[in-house]
Amino acid sequence: MIVDNITIVICAVLIVLVVLSSLLDLFFKKIPTSGDEDGQGSDACQPVSVIIICDNNAEELRTNLPVFLEQDYPAGYELIVVIDKDEDGSGDVLKTFSSYPNLYTTFVPETSRYMSRRKLAITLGVKAAKNEWVLLTDATCRPASDKWISRMASGCSKNVDIVLGYSNYSCDDANFKVFYRFHREYALLREALGGTAYGMAGNNLMFRKSMFMKGNGFQGNLKYLRGEYEFIANKYSREDNVAIEIHPESHLSDAPSSTKAWRNMNVFYVETRRRLDRGFKHKFMFDVDMISMHLCLLCSLGAAAWSAVYSQWLILSFACLSLLILIVTRILNAKRSMRAFGLNVSWWKIFPFELRIVWHNLRFAIVYVFADKYDFISHKS
Repeated sequence: MIVDNITIVICAVLIVLVVLSSLLDLFFKKIPTSGDEDGQGSDACQPVSVIIICDNNAEELRTNLPVFLEQDYPAGYELIVVIDKDEDGSGDVLKTFSSYPNLYTTFVPETSRYMSRRKLAITLGVKAAKNEWVLLTDATCRPASDKWISRMASGCSKNVDIVLGYSNYSCDDANFKVFYRFHREYALLREALGGTAYGMAGNNLMFRKSMFMKGNGFQGNLKYLRGEYEFIANKYSREDNVAIEIHPESHLSDAPSSTKAWRNMNVFYVETRRRLDRGFKHKFMFDVDMISMHLCLLCSLGAAAWSAVYSQWLILSFACLSLLILIVTRILNAKRSMRAFGLNVSWWKIFPFELRIVWHNLRFAIVYVFADKYDFISHKS
């Protein structure tokens, strides 16, 4: 009887764990499509200022700028390219597009010191903008369609100050990088649906110029070199003033990241998140998801190994069943979510990728601990 009771308890625990893991899965809850179906929000009739930050991106400008300049947006828009560094002829590339009357160029002064040049570039772009709504991105990005501005503007309304869009690396990049960025973006977009944004993992952001200027832009974190998109979303987000836009036509495709850029992005994010407000809720949701998945996996494997040694076939059956349900539900939830964003990662890679996320984050957290903290701020050479 004691053995029977223990068997029942173990089997029940395994089932409870797999059910909890499935319900706590980040991808379990769908993100509903927001904005007007025709891509015409209440503020979509207003002209928009598109700001592109360029940092030695001559080739990307040559490839991507035509798509930015040929957007179908009846209300009209201006395109402001802010060049941080021009060591590869970015300025010369822009001269080849001089026939476009809505294209403007400005440069970050070489003498600028003691502040993030990227944040200064954004500030200069916002100040130069003639319109209330500003749409910010990088020269490495390419709109998915000529309706990009229209779709992003569909999220604008009287009560909205910030619109978060979706972007990810192109399909040419490594599958894990694409999946990892999608995992982060999905979590942050879901969080923004709750009323307040914590941050954003991509570079597809729309906001009001008046809000940015009234809040003194990046005041309070200008010295931190990166985290510009995260800081805007975090600093200016208030309850119910954030909208998201995930229509496929609003997506941006980012250029594949080099090994160095990938490393820097991850290490700098460890620094950035220490400066963001409302971090507890964001971290709690991620931790609960990861802990439940790993706990269910370890318990299922442990129970299967123990029951196989001691010939506890009922427990072995439940352990194998819970492991199967865990893997299948995780794959199905992720595939459904990725399908909504037009993302294609092989099904057999999804579960290993989800397991890898925690160890990936731990790796770069350790790198950050041993890094020179002056590398993350602007300072004298």
